[in-house]
Amino acid sequence: MAWALRRAVAAAQPAIVHLHSSWAGFIGRLLLPRSGPPIAYTPHCFAFERDPATAPPGLVHVTRRAEQILADRTGLAVCVSPREADLAAAMGLPAVHVPNTTRVRAPRMRTSEAIPTVVTVGRIGGQKDPHFLLRTKTFVDIDAEWTWIGGGDPALEAELRAAGVTVTGWLPPEQVAEHLAAADVYLHTAAWESCPLALLEAVAAGLPLVARSIPALDSLGLDPDLHTPEQVAAELELVLHTGQPSRPRLQEAFAAQHTPQAQAAALTQAYEWLIGSSIRHTSRTQVPV
Repeated sequence: MAWALRRAVAAAQPAIVHLHSSWAGFIGRLLLPRSGPPIAYTPHCFAFERDPATAPPGLVHVTRRAEQILADRTGLAVCVSPREADLAAAMGLPAVHVPNTTRVRAPRMRTSEAIPTVVTVGRIGGQKDPHFLLRTKTFVDIDAEWTWIGGGDPALEAELRAAGVTVTGWLPPEQVAEHLAAADVYLHTAAWESCPLALLEAVAAGLPLVARSIPALDSLGLDPDLHTPEQVAAELELVLHTGQPSRPRLQEAFAAQHTPQAQAAALTQAYEWLIGSSIRHTSRTQVPV
């Protein structure tokens, strides 16, 4: 990965290198010379946000320290939620919020008399917190089918299946879209996030969202009062009864903020600032292979 990045930058001589996620951010910022093109870095959820109780020993401290050390090699943190931008700024990185994007359609109203379907998407592991989903399920009195699209930890997969949740394993995008189109509500129970594409894909499918309240999603304007499994279950029952969340305008505003047009405008402004800052403060040279 490091070799490929170095060759690509040498060949293309880009105005900006934009690194996405922790591994690319770590390797690129460590490898590329300070005299090269300015670096934009999108964490897509900082690794140190994970729960220390479930993380390997020392991981949270090490990842936070690595981000702090590499901060002065980052031209601009291009963050997908205001929460992520605040975390970047607290480490001394210039930071801006640029929204993720999806195609947006109006929410669907449930009309079928079939058993409703609750669906979630993601890797089955600590971040997506399947145990929170299982606790939520115990408080839902409505008969529903529960489907988790994705795979991961075999023990957690077994727990989900034992509790009556269908686990599909990893599916190609077209099959994920089919599951979303057939569902009645999208449930998101992650313990930490940035701005997950799964939420945007659910919005694109016209699904009402029920998302556990965590700092990143609160910063994006989603319902801030769904902290416990009991609260999430009550909201889920309301959606299954009516087809609408209790605060539909929050979901509508969330969808409106994450359009291709909004992303293009914010990203253009971020790149223009980064190039201007580089011209003012550095002189770029050709990056050798």
